[in-house]
Amino acid sequence: MIDPSAFRPRRPLARRLMARLAVFGVVVSLIISALAIAIDYQLVKDRALERFDQIRDSYLASIVENTWLMDGERLGVLVLGIRNLPYIEWVEVVDHDGGVLASAGRRGDGASLSRSYELTRPYLGQMRIIGRLEVTASLVQLRQPVIERAWLLLLANLAIVLSVSVLVYWLVYPLVTQPLDRMARYARSLGKANLTDPPPLVVAEAAANDEFLDLAIAFGDMRDAIRRSYLALQESEARHRMLFTSSPVSLWEEDFSGVKAALDRLRRENGDDLDAYLSAHPEVLTEYIDLVIVLDVNTATLDLHHAPDRESLLGELGKTLTAGSTGAIQRQVQAIWRGECQLALETQVRTLDGDIRDVMLHWLVPLGHRERFDRVIVALEDITERKAAEQSLSMTVEKMVQANSELERFAYVAAHDLREPVRGIVSFAQLLERRLHGKIDQEAAEFLQFLVSAAERMQQQVQGLLGYSRVGASERGYQPLSLDKALASAVETLADTIAATRASIEAEPLPDVVGDASQLAEVFQHLLGNALKFARSGITPWVRVSARRSGDDWVFTVRDNGIGIDSRYAGEIFQVFRRLHGPGVYPGAGIGLATCRRIIERHGGRIWVDFDPGDGATIRFSLPAMV
Repeated sequence: MIDPSAFRPRRPLARRLMARLAVFGVVVSLIISALAIAIDYQLVKDRALERFDQIRDSYLASIVENTWLMDGERLGVLVLGIRNLPYIEWVEVVDHDGGVLASAGRRGDGASLSRSYELTRPYLGQMRIIGRLEVTASLVQLRQPVIERAWLLLLANLAIVLSVSVLVYWLVYPLVTQPLDRMARYARSLGKANLTDPPPLVVAEAAANDEFLDLAIAFGDMRDAIRRSYLALQESEARHRMLFTSSPVSLWEEDFSGVKAALDRLRRENGDDLDAYLSAHPEVLTEYIDLVIVLDVNTATLDLHHAPDRESLLGELGKTLTAGSTGAIQRQVQAIWRGECQLALETQVRTLDGDIRDVMLHWLVPLGHRERFDRVIVALEDITERKAAEQSLSMTVEKMVQANSELERFAYVAAHDLREPVRGIVSFAQLLERRLHGKIDQEAAEFLQFLVSAAERMQQQVQGLLGYSRVGASERGYQPLSLDKALASAVETLADTIAATRASIEAEPLPDVVGDASQLAEVFQHLLGNALKFARSGITPWVRVSARRSGDDWVFTVRDNGIGIDSRYAGEIFQVFRRLHGPGVYPGAGIGLATCRRIIERHGGRIWVDFDPGDGATIRFSLPAMV
């Protein structure tokens, strides 16, 4: 807002215009008068010089003749005649010896023009100097009429300038000053009027169709625009007030201007290290809390704080804070110090009944208030139940992890303890088969063969379960390793099978990763083993291993030319003991791919099957790339 007192004293436009015109006229008059004086004076001076020429032409011959005759009476008459000419103040005739023959007038003390004439006469064929005529003209007399005429001219110009200035004032005041003054009064009245129906600017019907009428029409358009904007602002304010009041989220309107002013004083007195100051003076936070003024709250806030009415929460903020709110208050103070206008954090508040509630605090300074922080919107989202649910979920997850760990331990112990009895069953079944070979009938021999096969499958399953359990029980830390070496270890383990099947194992250079070398070698061993196990009859098997970078991960591909995997079983093949073929078709316990998935997931990756067109199976898995 413009403060009129900050400007110089008020001077109306017409008066200023008249004053400037007068000053300009005076300056012009002075210049004209000065030029007139100079020109007039030069003319008078030229006339004085003409007098000297007139004296030479009219009087000089007579004075020469009378000087030769030494006629003093006649010289006196001639000298007096010269003295009576205009501007001449002194005339003198002297002989050749310097004696005064005649004189008239008085030599003045002021500035003057002088002319000296030599008196010569021919004598005996020679020009002889017989005397000298001295004539002086007064410059004071020359200037006097010039100055008088200049004063008259100056006074006349000043009178004209004054008359013109008064005329201009008389013309400008009703044509310019009065319309501008009416419009200024109207503009000031708009600031005090009810903007829902501001008064119109009245224009006389006889008003001239000029720029002021255009300005009046523009004022009318501005009045209509102000009215529309004010009505829209009222509508928006009412809508936002309704949203504020009816919002299901607790909303607070707070004034932090006192805190802003205190922080500005602190910055001037102690510098820019607020954190150090708060560490040394933690009690100042209480003072800052007392400076926060609660302006308004909504209905959800009353419900959250069990408040009977809005007045019970307005004013000071401290009544709803707890010891756990200190961090949030300090963070808000730091935001004001740094000029931040938005933040979100978890804190605690206290209801008027004394209950403690966990809330998510959202703090926002609207536009137009970010210099003084005199209006801040604070939203409190009650997360007490969510925090309790998160805590309950955390406890549940912890119990599940513990139960899973116990289950893994049980599976490991069970598999370990079952290994010896199963080995005994297999050994004695095989011994019994050898002892009774040829001594029992065909049906009994088949039953015994079924017993041996079942015992061997049980031994494979127990061995596989034991290996599966070891993956979860491993406590070894992960280290950077070469997957080329892990693949080479798997190929070495499967050397006999590769030689027997004449398989071709092709591998691109593989990257280094962080993990357990033996477990990742086991992954390659299972994937290569399956590729060799499920080879097509009559076709030499081949396996290709490759890797490519995908974002933050490496994606590895193991592709073969075997019998492939039916897409119907894509979600089942990584389950424990899940077999897609009968025990008599392909050997194995159905636990290899489950072990692979367990190892890969423990390394932060995943494993899946790609059903690409063509023969064979494609298994892909990902591992995090080294940072």
